[in-house]
Amino acid sequence: MLREHGMASVHSVRTLIGAGSNEIDEASDELLPTSGGDGVVTVRKFQSLEGSLMWVARCTRPDIAYAVHKASRRTHSPTMSDWKLGKRIARHLAGTKSCR
Repeated sequence: MLREHGMASVHSVRTLIGAGSNEIDEASDELLPTSGGDGVVTVRKFQSLEGSLMWVARCTRPDIAYAVHKASRRTHSPTMSDWKLGKRIARHLAGTKSCR
């Protein structure tokens, strides 16, 4: 999953949700574009990442379910902070590959 989303060599994080994740001003947060080039994060890329995280949470890692749910609440119109939270969850998974 990490390789599929270009995160095979990311640095890991110890926590799923950062300390300031609830204080994000949603009104000023920019929406992700619906289309773009290779380096642009789009709604489609976000939805693909969230789908992969949902599968991992449901099938192998129930400990990440709350964080995945929090990131996927606005899948129809995601913001940059939603994308950052999804990436943070993937970075946590990268650091805990050996957990069972």
